[in-house]
Amino acid sequence: MDIVRNAFHNKPLRSIKGKRFLVNPLTDQIPATTPQLLREAARQILEVGDWEKANKIAGEEDRGGVLVAAISLASGLPFGMARWQPSGIEKQLWVDFECEYVEARLYLNGVEKGDKVYVIDDMISTGGTMLALIQLVTMAEAEIVDVVCLVDKVEYGGVERVKRETGIDVKTILKVSVNGPTSRVLD
Repeated sequence: MDIVRNAFHNKPLRSIKGKRFLVNPLTDQIPATTPQLLREAARQILEVGDWEKANKIAGEEDRGGVLVAAISLASGLPFGMARWQPSGIEKQLWVDFECEYVEARLYLNGVEKGDKVYVIDDMISTGGTMLALIQLVTMAEAEIVDVVCLVDKVEYGGVERVKRETGIDVKTILKVSVNGPTSRVLD
């Protein structure tokens, strides 16, 4: 197994609000995220896209932020970030959303009308965060070039939900099951 697969295979699962939360070194820093893991995760995401079609990346700051920053550095594209707290900036876009472990509000900075955007996240579970990101980019009157998540937690159907509700296909690198005592990479 490569370093990215190892980061998500046979990892601890924690129950939060009836869902299985996957504890991993890339986004939880348990154990600490290595530069090699971050570099390889970004490289694998960069391999699945046509990055010349985009002029910006968008993601959310909570768990996916480190990956968005790494992809920005590797691709040379600037990024806009959806945050969990308002910045007080006039006309900041926001949307209420629900994911597998929280109901909250996301606030978008850095994506403007006419941008051509890759939407990136570390993991897709129920699809709630991704739907909020897609809605925010659309509200900014930017074009979504593609959507890529490093990990798909298959039991929660987030990829299918995003397709059903938006028509957008979410590309994923790894499919992971969270039904056992620990996580299991399926690919």
